Amino acid sequence: MNPPVGRGSAPAPGRDHRGLVDHLLALKERSGCSFAQLASNSRTMDGTTVSATTLKRVVDLKTVPTERAVVAFVRACGVGGEQEALRRWRAARAEERGILPTLRAPAVDSIRTHADLNAALAAAYERAGAPALRVLQERAATPGMAGQVLLPLKAAWRATRREGRFTAWYQCEAFLRGCGIPARDMPRWKEAWQRTAVGRPAARDRFQTRPAPEGLLSRRGRTPSAVITWTPEMEKSVMVLGTALASVHDTRPQMERSAVAAVKALEVLLRSFDPPVQRAALTQGLLHAVEAVARLNGTGPLSSRNERLDFKRVQSGPDRARLGRRAG
Repeated sequence: MNPPVGRGSAPAPGRDHRGLVDHLLALKERSGCSFAQLASNSRTMDGTTVSATTLKRVVDLKTVPTERAVVAFVRACGVGGEQEALRRWRAARAEERGILPTLRAPAVDSIRTHADLNAALAAAYERAGAPALRVLQERAATPGMAGQVLLPLKAAWRATRREGRFTAWYQCEAFLRGCGIPARDMPRWKEAWQRTAVGRPAARDRFQTRPAPEGLLSRRGRTPSAVITWTPEMEKSVMVLGTALASVHDTRPQMERSAVAAVKALEVLLRSFDPPVQRAALTQGLLHAVEAVARLNGTGPLSSRNERLDFKRVQSGPDRARLGRRAG
C-alpha cells in the first residue's frame, strides 16, 4: 500500500512535468539510443559529459530536472526538439515552484502601479524557470555591455522578490532580457515602466540637467558650463566607460582599485536623482577613471591616493563639506 502524500511520499507530478518527461522520452525513442549511449553523446552547456544515471533522473517523475540536464539530454539524442523541451521545462519549473499563480500579475498593457510592475517582473522570472541570478545576469548582457554592469545581482534579487524598483530603464530592460523577453516586446514593457515612474525625474523628461563638476574643470583651467544636458546617449557612454573600467583589472591587476572605484561612482551617478550625490559621483568617477587610464599608460601611481566618498551619506554635513572642499 502506497503511503499517503505528505507522509514520506513525493507529491504527484504535475501535468507540465509529465508533458516534459513524455517529450524527452519521445526524443530518446526517435534517437534509438540507450542511456549509456546517450551518456557518451551528452555535452552540457559547458561541455561536461553527463552520466547515464543523471540522464535517467531527467525522465524520472520525482522532481523537475535542471535546465542543464535537460539540454544535455536533448543534445545527446541528436534529433532536435531543444526549444520545445526548454519551453516545457520552464512550464514544469513554474508548476513545481507554485509561485506564479499567487502573483496575480497583470498583463503588460494593464500595468499601472509599482505593485503591478513588481508582480509582472516576478512573473516573468517565474515563467523563465527561475534561473540562478548569475545565469540571469549573464543573459542580461548585450554584445557591447556586460551583464554585471547592466544588472547588479542585488537589483535582480529584489526584483524576483517584488521589492524595490528599477530606477533606470536599462536595468529593467536587462532583467527582462535575462528572463527571455524578446526585443519586440520591450517597447510595451518600457511604456509600462514609464507609467509607474510618473512623478520621478526620469519619467517626466527624457532629458535631464545635472550640475557640472566645476571643481574638476576649473583645476584643468577650463570654464565650466552651468549645467550639462544628460541625454540617453551620454548615459550609454557612461555605461560603456564603466564596462571598460571593470575589465581593466583583468589585464593589469594593480589598477583594480581605481577602476572599481570609478565603476561604483558611475553606477551611483546612473541610479541617483539627487543633485549633490550626482555631483560627487560624477566628479569622483571621472577622477578615478583618469587615474586608471594613467596607470594603464604607465604614467600614473601604482595605488589610488584619492579618498572615496560615501555617496549614501553625501547629504550629511561632513560629506557635503568634504565634497565642497574637493570640488572647489
